[in-house]
Amino acid sequence: MYELKEISARIKDLREFSDYSVEEFAKKVGISAVEYAEYENAEKDIPIGLLYNISGLLEIDPSVILFGKGATKRDAAVVYAGKGGSVKRYDGYSFMCLNSDFIDPELEPMVVTIDEGVTPELVQHTGQEFNYVLKGSLRILHGEKEYYLSAGDSIYFDASYPHAQVAMGGPAEFLTVIQK
Repeated sequence: MYELKEISARIKDLREFSDYSVEEFAKKVGISAVEYAEYENAEKDIPIGLLYNISGLLEIDPSVILFGKGATKRDAAVVYAGKGGSVKRYDGYSFMCLNSDFIDPELEPMVVTIDEGVTPELVQHTGQEFNYVLKGSLRILHGEKEYYLSAGDSIYFDASYPHAQVAMGGPAEFLTVIQK
């Protein structure tokens, strides 16, 4: 399982290899240098949308940032049960990528596990997002609204609105598919 510190270190190495200063790189990805430095120093969780922006700017596959290696499959990539690329973003929040070996995917499918009591920061990114609850119950924050979902329920939404998922009554696991 990969952790935030490893991902942050790869981002820093890639930025330095590309000869960008912190200030230049932050400006290119559309955030302040202070906020960018917090991400690069693993002081703050990196939103998945920002990871996509960084990989796009560097013209690399997001799997290089997440797992330290690039994707190799163009036609089909199989992920056997429990064998996806796992990332622990922070205590109580992890996800498993289900397409980490597919080159230039248009969708990002992941199985996310959240412990009860963990409130992720609201995030925004381009595209659309689909969440399907596999286990437990979730409270979905989306814009000014809240939705309550249990195993078997799903939601499809515009990801440009601030959003987050919160486990209720115990840990929750859900499939998310994000359009890039």
